[in-house]
Amino acid sequence: MVFHTRVALAEDYDLSQSQIDEYQNNGHILLRNVIPESEIGELRTAVLRAHEALKAEEEDFQKAFRITQNLWEINDVVRAHVLSKRYAGIAAKMLGCRDVRIYHDLTFFKEGLGKGKPTPWHQDGHYWPLDTEKCITLWVPLIDCPTDMGPMSFVSGSHLNKDAEHLPISDESDEYIRNLVEKENLSVAPAQHMNAGDATFHSCWTYHAAASNTTENTRIAFAIAYYDADATIPLKPPTNERRAANLARWFPGAVPGGPAATEINPAILSPRD
Repeated sequence: MVFHTRVALAEDYDLSQSQIDEYQNNGHILLRNVIPESEIGELRTAVLRAHEALKAEEEDFQKAFRITQNLWEINDVVRAHVLSKRYAGIAAKMLGCRDVRIYHDLTFFKEGLGKGKPTPWHQDGHYWPLDTEKCITLWVPLIDCPTDMGPMSFVSGSHLNKDAEHLPISDESDEYIRNLVEKENLSVAPAQHMNAGDATFHSCWTYHAAASNTTENTRIAFAIAYYDADATIPLKPPTNERRAANLARWFPGAVPGGPAATEINPAILSPRD
């Protein structure tokens, strides 16, 4: 498979050691201007078009947000971003691994005027069918995203445990994590204003949530999920239905104990033919 990327998307992001340390200590970080300003408009248009093309597959999570997945498979502009060495380089440095592979990409559209309800507190790890702790998601708004539009909040340090692993995103996961935060006096990093192209990175084990969108506009956000390029598929069967479904969908043909590396999980930083 041959991939083509643009020069701007291959340029390194100026990442400091203190930022890497911040991510590794907290399990999340907000970085400014991750997507080059020159690329944002075209990516937004491409994401909207690809989302519409995948409308029949759209999922609505408790009216909190609407998603479609793997837009990079049907749109060349999205593909260039998903396979960007700029973003993957950040992810690999945060995780401390030689390279990362693509798990999948997602849209996160939250309707305005309060129709986009709060996103419950949860751990993404409930859904990830991989035998690795090194997993990370880039989440980027493609329009300016003030705090009343519903950017994410995080619980710092929560990536070091799997207390909510057994719960899918739900009112139950929200109540469970809220109780943990109060009982254990955990540190909540509140949502911050994000300009289009700013990005958060968070571990799949970091507790996170988002408020409702009370603005007049739909929150248009896009995400890319990465994991350690050397990760494997667990030997044991998936422990819940969504993990089983994701294993079949995102790792076709992969076998227990084998590499988590299929045609739709390309390694980004290694040389490709």
